[in-house]
Amino acid sequence: THKCASRPRKVRQMKRDFTYYSDPQRIQRAVKTLASFTEAERPFTRLVFSPEFKQARQWLEFEFRKAGLDCHVDKGGNLIGLRQAVDDASEQKKVIIGSHIDTVSAGGQFDGVAGIVAALEVIHFLNQQNISLPFSIEIVDFLGEELNVWGLSCLGSRHMAGLLTDEMLSRTDQEGRQLGLEIESIGGKRQPPRTPRQDADTIIACLELHIEQADRLETNQTDIGVVTDIPGISRYAIKVMGRAGHSGTTRMPDRQDALVAASEVITTAQDTGIAIAERDNKHFVATIGRIDVYPNGAATVPGEVNMVLDLRASHEHSRDEFLRQLQTECMQISKNRSCKIETQLISNASVAVMDNELRQRLSHAANSLNLSHIDLSSGAGHDMVHLSRVAPAAMIFIPCKDGLSHCPEEFATPEAIAKGSAVLARTILALASDEPYNE
Repeated sequence: THKCASRPRKVRQMKRDFTYYSDPQRIQRAVKTLASFTEAERPFTRLVFSPEFKQARQWLEFEFRKAGLDCHVDKGGNLIGLRQAVDDASEQKKVIIGSHIDTVSAGGQFDGVAGIVAALEVIHFLNQQNISLPFSIEIVDFLGEELNVWGLSCLGSRHMAGLLTDEMLSRTDQEGRQLGLEIESIGGKRQPPRTPRQDADTIIACLELHIEQADRLETNQTDIGVVTDIPGISRYAIKVMGRAGHSGTTRMPDRQDALVAASEVITTAQDTGIAIAERDNKHFVATIGRIDVYPNGAATVPGEVNMVLDLRASHEHSRDEFLRQLQTECMQISKNRSCKIETQLISNASVAVMDNELRQRLSHAANSLNLSHIDLSSGAGHDMVHLSRVAPAAMIFIPCKDGLSHCPEEFATPEAIAKGSAVLARTILALASDEPYNE
């Protein structure tokens, strides 16, 4: 229990040194510990629902409880640590801060982890200063933010926003594992949410710190990026069906080579994406990064290719124009190569614009700490996309070395995480004391 005045001291009376609010050495220890929960032969790999993921969750829950938080796993499989407000009323306001601890295969130590560790630093600061708040704080380790074998990302935040469907939960992977049952195995429920979380109207802010995963902050020697928007992400399954045949006896003019047709689809996606990004001067990227070839034999003409197209756009008209052009080109490729091409939507999330008032509060907090900051658009998707559908949400980025991410070379300094955590702490104190954000 944290007993003191219901409102914190005025923010302007607080110290301007970021190390007053967070401890870089403690941050480094936490990052190193979470990095140890990885597949031994493939660092840093901590896939959702894996033994390594469950071990990291156990450690994180222990750290939450050690910091005085009440812990539970919600129906969506999110691990939540609650710091209760002064007022114990059932309809009390709350602030959500957090990120995720799952990784991609052979990913990095900081994607998601930086946000979780920074959120813990906020709690440590409030505890050390014996500061109680007029709202509760929830630290959330959102389940499965990274894209997984079920073709979905942001499992926990989708559930929290009421967007995880029956169809999604019934999906099975190549090993026959059903997504809903996997969520149930870690304490969630396999039933889809019918609505967003019931107390969504009491959430006054959702905040997340993340490494930038690009090099704008590092190049410009800037401490903090205040995110303006997160692009809409659409993923499509593309199936190219030709006819398999013997590579030695099938004559070149007679071939219906699915892989050759697929290669033309890939180059078309690349060329079309470049043209649209240059014309619209807005964030737009198109990627085909997953390809499965059948029969996949050295002496066989490929008969079928399955691919996943990943589209990210700050404006939906760019995405729609890309899809129109790609469809037109695919029809021509299909005719030229005597292959059938089918496209099916896997998942879709529209553009998420971050809350303007929270953005200004984050900028004001950075100014109060003498930290440089710029506004920027996110190229990657994040859990705040889905939280922004039901509550005010905002994000800050911190620099990462050479802009590298989703790889073992991914790196952010403890000091960079500490600076970001200090910005979060100052913003939360300002929300609690009604500190103006536009001075």
